[in-house]
Amino acid sequence: MLRTTVPEDIYNFEWPSNPVISPDRQQVVYERTIAVKENNYETHLYLSDVEGKTRRVLTSSGTRNVNPIWSPDGKTIAFISDRAYGMQAWLLSLDGGEARCLTKFRQGISSIVWAPNGKTIYGLVPVIVHSELETFHENATIHEAKSEKEQEDKLWRDGAKRYHHLYYKNDGTGFHKPYKRQIVAIHIDTGTFVLITKGINEVHQPDVSPDGEYIVFSSNAENENFLFGGKVYRVSSSGGDAELLYSDTEASSPSYSPDGKWIAFFGNHAEQKELLVIPSEGGDVRSLSKKYQDTLLDMTFTDMRNLRYALRPQWSNNSRYIYALSTHEGRNEIVRFSNDKNDDHPVIIAGGDRTIFHFSFDGEETISMAYSTVNHPGKLSAIRIDETNTADCNYRYPTEAFPQLHVPIFPETEVRLDDCNDKLLSELIVVEPEVFSYKSVDNWYMQGFILKPANFDPEKKYPVLLDIHGGPHSAYGFTYFHQLQLFATRGYAVIYTNPRGSSGFGVEFTNAVHGDYGGKDMNDILNGLDFALQKNRYLDKNRVAVNGISYGGFMVNWLISHTDRFFAAVSEGCISNWISMYGTSDIAPYFIDQEFLGKTDLENLWKFSPLAYVDNVKTPLLLLHNEDDLRCPIEQAEQFYSHIKRRGGEVELVRIPQSSHGLLQYGKPELRIARLNSMLDFINRHLPVENFSNLITTENQ
Repeated sequence: MLRTTVPEDIYNFEWPSNPVISPDRQQVVYERTIAVKENNYETHLYLSDVEGKTRRVLTSSGTRNVNPIWSPDGKTIAFISDRAYGMQAWLLSLDGGEARCLTKFRQGISSIVWAPNGKTIYGLVPVIVHSELETFHENATIHEAKSEKEQEDKLWRDGAKRYHHLYYKNDGTGFHKPYKRQIVAIHIDTGTFVLITKGINEVHQPDVSPDGEYIVFSSNAENENFLFGGKVYRVSSSGGDAELLYSDTEASSPSYSPDGKWIAFFGNHAEQKELLVIPSEGGDVRSLSKKYQDTLLDMTFTDMRNLRYALRPQWSNNSRYIYALSTHEGRNEIVRFSNDKNDDHPVIIAGGDRTIFHFSFDGEETISMAYSTVNHPGKLSAIRIDETNTADCNYRYPTEAFPQLHVPIFPETEVRLDDCNDKLLSELIVVEPEVFSYKSVDNWYMQGFILKPANFDPEKKYPVLLDIHGGPHSAYGFTYFHQLQLFATRGYAVIYTNPRGSSGFGVEFTNAVHGDYGGKDMNDILNGLDFALQKNRYLDKNRVAVNGISYGGFMVNWLISHTDRFFAAVSEGCISNWISMYGTSDIAPYFIDQEFLGKTDLENLWKFSPLAYVDNVKTPLLLLHNEDDLRCPIEQAEQFYSHIKRRGGEVELVRIPQSSHGLLQYGKPELRIARLNSMLDFINRHLPVENFSNLITTENQ
């Protein structure tokens, strides 16, 4: 007998990610993450053949086994694991035997890549400026190394911290230590290493030229935020001074072409990414995506992504084409761009009603990808590129209607490589959303979704939850969302929309929110709600609650300070005061300068702050905030809470400890469950009593 989902199903989900195809194009290594009863997560590596006929577990030690890369000869997989000495590089021979620890850096290693000759691995290691690499002493035991690191971390945590640069903290990792990531070369036979880059700038995303002579990377200056990209450099693989190749816009994810003549990378323009190429020695830059209006990144909003990776452009072996991931109208697609100056026509290779969040291309015809659908949290597959089953990239202006609401998954020649979530889904009732479109301000067409209540009865009236995504430049899409399924389980119809500012609907649409927070975007959200209420008689227009996180939390605060139409509101990870946000967020001032078009004087920031209108709040409000949130610091909730409480309003504050802004996706499992229960409990407690018998409760599931 099928059952409805519960918050504790966090422990039953499996999240596959990061597939990497072997050099002989016959096997795929990938990561699988689960929540474990120790209130944590474990990620292990799995191996499948591309036909999906064989599957085996590669790792069982440690709790984090990530970033797998194949040796050029395909006989060894290097990966990063926490099984000993912190996060170190390990080597696993596919001929058998135990994995071998390659590094013992005190600060760990990340972003590993093989040299083409297979003798060296390059990676990023934090180094104190003008200092040498720190390692554990040669004969240090695992216990000694752990004790040393715990003591070091305690001294750092409890000590005074001095900063002189603008960006000195990052949500999820905390306050910056006095280290900058630099490229290190490690010989795989001896474990000896050489520091390749030095300096005050942080290095990111290294890639090695096909001849092994150079390493390309992105790097940001001291007062730039690496989350928004940097400049593109290259350095000799034997070390020396780095050579600047590109500095016109923020750039990220550089990637060498197989013939070594080109470097592809993403140029960042606000929330848009442009696919660019330059000659490998530097020179004139060429855009391959001038005719592509959508976002070359996974921007889909969901609670079913435990690990996210910045995907670099992936080349075909003949260096003619580049493949990239894109967000388009609630779907994530794999798009092919041509490196030919005479071919500026991008083609969608894989897409449909799903959200692809990672893929690997073998350079010839096979792609392995991890993706989610509305009824499946995550699966892994391999496809053969089918030139007869692709789609053109046609730009739709905001004033044009959606040509179709549903797009069949393509190509159809797909082989499943994993069995993640299949057992769980065989037990669950999963509600699939209905997609709809509607006209809003400026005659712009918007996309929306409705989840009917589980065990739906068309003769009943149901309360409604309006859910608002974060960003604002993320997007709801064709993906599984545990939180929304839970509200459907409890008898709510869930309405969620992609207002202007969302990604995947063109540059004009995404940028339309800039300088107008709480303006037309608010109208888009309310117009979507009203459209759904008018079209669906089972929706109870008199019992509507609202919920949102991050930008969605800002919008909840803004809505309840401008309307009384909701019976309850949940504002999570919110923004209430742009003036203090400008000085306390880890991504400010850059992000706020961008979003407010540089108009960040106190008067303008206050005008857009919900706190300025707090006297108008009459809706019962739950402020849910994570204590270690550095993106939208908890003082944002505290200010709103104190002013409402002082005025006698109905407001509650739930503080989640040991959690960053990313609790929704990768916070401790028990705290994720506590978060969900807090939301469900608050809205249920405030639900108007009429027709309460229609509501599905935990007891009668």
